[in-house]
Amino acid sequence: MELRVIFARLFSRSHRRSANDIEDELATHLDMAAADLRAQGMSEEEATREARIRFGGITQNSEAYRRQARPPFADSIASDLRYATRQLRLNPGFAIVAVLTLALGIGATTAIYSLVQAVLLRSLPYGHAERLVYLYTPNPHIPLPPEVLAPSNADFRDIRQTNHSFSDMTQFSQATFNLSTATAAARIDAAKVDGRFFPTMELLPQFGRAITADDAQPGHDHVAVISQSLWHSYFRNAGDVLTRTMQLDGNTYRIIGVMPPEVQFPTISDLPYGSGSARTDLWLPLVITAKDAADRDNPNYYAVARLKPGVSIGQAQADMALIMQRLDRLHTVDVVGNGSTHGWGALIESVRDTAVGPVRSLLWLLLGAVCCVLLIACGNTANLLLARAAARSHELSVRAALGAGRLRVIRQLLTESLLLSSIAGAAGIALAWIFLHLLLRLDPGNIPRLQQASLNGWVLLFVIGLVLVTCLLFGALPAISASRIDLTASLKSMGTRGIVAPRDRGRNLLITGEIVLVTVLLASAGLLLRSYVKVSAVHPGFSSSTITFGVTLDSRYAGRGQGRAFFQRFLERIEHIPGVRSAGAVTVLPFSNAHSMTTLWVEGYRDNSKEALIDGAGVTPHYFSTMQTPLISGRFFTSADRDGGHVVVNQSFVRKYFPDQSPLGKRLRGGADPKLPWQTIIGVVADVRNESLDQPPVPQIYTPIDNIQSASIAVRSSMPPDAIIPALRASVRSIDSSIALVDIRTMQQAIATSTARRRFQTSLLTIFAGTALLLALVGLYGLLAYSVRRRVAEIGVRIALGASRSRVIAMVVRQGLQLVLAGLIIGIAVAFAGVRFLAGMLYGVRPYDPWTFLAAPLLTILAAIVACCVPAWHAAHIEPMRALRAE
Repeated sequence: MELRVIFARLFSRSHRRSANDIEDELATHLDMAAADLRAQGMSEEEATREARIRFGGITQNSEAYRRQARPPFADSIASDLRYATRQLRLNPGFAIVAVLTLALGIGATTAIYSLVQAVLLRSLPYGHAERLVYLYTPNPHIPLPPEVLAPSNADFRDIRQTNHSFSDMTQFSQATFNLSTATAAARIDAAKVDGRFFPTMELLPQFGRAITADDAQPGHDHVAVISQSLWHSYFRNAGDVLTRTMQLDGNTYRIIGVMPPEVQFPTISDLPYGSGSARTDLWLPLVITAKDAADRDNPNYYAVARLKPGVSIGQAQADMALIMQRLDRLHTVDVVGNGSTHGWGALIESVRDTAVGPVRSLLWLLLGAVCCVLLIACGNTANLLLARAAARSHELSVRAALGAGRLRVIRQLLTESLLLSSIAGAAGIALAWIFLHLLLRLDPGNIPRLQQASLNGWVLLFVIGLVLVTCLLFGALPAISASRIDLTASLKSMGTRGIVAPRDRGRNLLITGEIVLVTVLLASAGLLLRSYVKVSAVHPGFSSSTITFGVTLDSRYAGRGQGRAFFQRFLERIEHIPGVRSAGAVTVLPFSNAHSMTTLWVEGYRDNSKEALIDGAGVTPHYFSTMQTPLISGRFFTSADRDGGHVVVNQSFVRKYFPDQSPLGKRLRGGADPKLPWQTIIGVVADVRNESLDQPPVPQIYTPIDNIQSASIAVRSSMPPDAIIPALRASVRSIDSSIALVDIRTMQQAIATSTARRRFQTSLLTIFAGTALLLALVGLYGLLAYSVRRRVAEIGVRIALGASRSRVIAMVVRQGLQLVLAGLIIGIAVAFAGVRFLAGMLYGVRPYDPWTFLAAPLLTILAAIVACCVPAWHAAHIEPMRALRAE
């Protein structure tokens, strides 16, 4: 008789026969068959195995036996997949919950990885980008950041001729131009490049040609290479664009090439020291005259070099340092104009590190945080599988009785896990597409190439790897646990309604591990959140509602006094616009990523140095009142202060140079040279945050605005910005229709831009921490609900013996809180060890902030109590008699 028939009869009579009778009958049949085989000379092990095979009606000589003993691998896997699919169909609730949980983790992780891949891992759009480096010549006697001091023109040419490390070198600078059309003017961000720029960067136009050395000669420089964006917006993708011209600052330029869409270099994220424009749409020849080429003391341009194959940055820097030692004695005047300064050195930094260095830690932090969410999702799924394995103990016992070994059971269960993970991976890709588009809407604007993130081939390969990893993470423990089958105990339980489940130690460890991860994420998110709140509370020193925009004049206004006359006339027209209260101009607007340094010598100050530098800006009389920067003492500028004999300083200046006395009436000048004129301090204004809210104010001086070509205009108005902007454009057109207004925004928008990266990282980490907490609590709820279901009879007996409902609730809640507290203790220790890596991202908050490390556990405990109360309430309402009858 076949084994399946015997089992069918055994199960059909299970309501009349005890489990011991079933076990005895099965054992008797197997023992009899094995005894016959031992009598034929087989060993005990071989006889037992052969008895099971023959007991099922299969012989060694039959084709069925050969298929059973050694089935083709592909057929075996296909069979496992069919069986796994059938199991998921029979348990749709379990399948849906597991797939959604995993899909959430896979989708979020994939979306963040796509950002990492676009910003950190994808190659820059230049040939062999890893060999591109910036060149600097720092000097210890000049208190400026090293990235400000690029090689002078003469040094650059000597380095290019004598070095042994670079295959090519180039110089370039940034510029802006007024692009005139028939109806309006637009401001275009451009780069002036020498003839080696495109070969050094290994950039080729999409069509046309690049700028060459011949184009950089005087009289041949009115040619331009444009971006694809400018070709699309200004020339409407015209096929004859290479035959057209464009008007830039009143001059005609002939278009010779169009760059591919991915080329926007240089941008603010590509350049050192946080300066520059968001993108470059125009490349023009950089003309350096013979006189300029001999200049050894004015670093006006950026310098980029390409390393020779096999040359490291360290080797190139040593080579350049030797060259600079020889060139050092040729320097006669330093960049601040205070006489001879020597000590010029060499510094080389990777172009790639300059671009992605400031955001590398941020993106790895986000990827690590979202991986924690994925681990928690895997832990919840593993708990589901452990509970399901307990319910399938009878099925697995039958498979073992039919001869399935432990490895065979593990393979079957891992196949089911792989199927779950694959379905979740497919759903995760759809969620990743949604998450990615939401993330790009949060783009802070200063993370390079973030908008290029997409679900490309590399990201899809990452998803495949993620599917395999998650399969092992959530499937291995349940598979190994379920394969430890106690056949005797399982068969004894076949006649009952109970289930034989493995111990809950593995499930408890999973929940504890999830709480550890949640604690770390909550502590990290709490620190960043507190830091962001403190930054947002900093007063910038001006009114955030002020409207600002930039104006740059062309060469027609280069004559003496013409630039000042234009701005004076323009400001007068603005102040006559209905709703405008005041208007002013400044050479360096706060939060504009621009800097202006000037030398300083303070009368009577004992620590004066000829290398002393200070922030400076030129302003018009109404600038401070327009920005609503408070006057601390003295007075503002008036129209009578144009001669430059008066200055206004800020509070930081007073604290440094006149800590115990009034600065009014004190004098300073622009250097140590006694021939320079003195300037008298007439006023003190409040400190203004110039770069960002988290950067402390520095000493600063303000001078009356002189003849300038470029300035930022500030407007204080009772009308909303949208209502006043058309009138502002009309005002400038009434003076000169070829002048464009650029970067029109309120100072509130400027502040928001400066804090965008901090807001981006804080928002995402808070979302991940909240998601992790929710998933962990769902897992805790599931564990306790499963535990209550297993202990129905026990709890029923407790209630029958007089246990109160509150005592039963306390028992269940205590079980959950024990796991939570264990996880909190470990999690706080891990968080303490790890938060030091966040120190560079914090403002006004210590890494070991006690309030954060108190709030995170309290939030977790309160949420855990809520998760425990639902199963505890169900346990307290168990009817004792119904529970005992069911058992």
